[in-house]
Amino acid sequence: MKFTVQLIGLGVIFGTAILNAGNAKAQTANAVAQELQNGNAEPKYFEVPKGHHAAMHLAVKEARKTVGKFIAALEHPAPGQEDFEIKKPFIRDHQVEHIWLSEVRLVGDLFQGRIDNQPRKIAGLKIGEMASVKPNEISDWLYIDNGKLVGGFTVRVHYNELSPQQKQEFDRRADFRIEKP
Repeated sequence: MKFTVQLIGLGVIFGTAILNAGNAKAQTANAVAQELQNGNAEPKYFEVPKGHHAAMHLAVKEARKTVGKFIAALEHPAPGQEDFEIKKPFIRDHQVEHIWLSEVRLVGDLFQGRIDNQPRKIAGLKIGEMASVKPNEISDWLYIDNGKLVGGFTVRVHYNELSPQQKQEFDRRADFRIEKP
């Protein structure tokens, strides 16, 4: 991802949500806090806690329902609109890993982009490799509009789980704002 979340050590939290299994919410929150404190460039891998399944499912549904807004902005970006990204679920051998694609373009009826997270569960994928996904199969979309996050429904689920202190630190380091949709 081009936006700073990944660079400040939260990109894997927001960028590679695994919908299969996980630990308790408290463990994830503690891991987030530790990564914020350490400022790691390549953070540890985090799985979505069991309690997040419903919220993530709703986030994916919302992303798919509103993907037309993303397509319209992607095809005709206004000044200040940048960093168009799609999250694709990769599925192999009963494993699911949701990975952000950057440098996104619409080619026919497919989004094409470059893998922008270090794959952790799906072997054979590499950062920078091209991948494609149908609009009705995405798990999220986002872009930045004059410094404000647009879309990013799964990002918002994770952000809403941060403590006030973690949100403050995230907001200080991120190069975009998360506002209520």
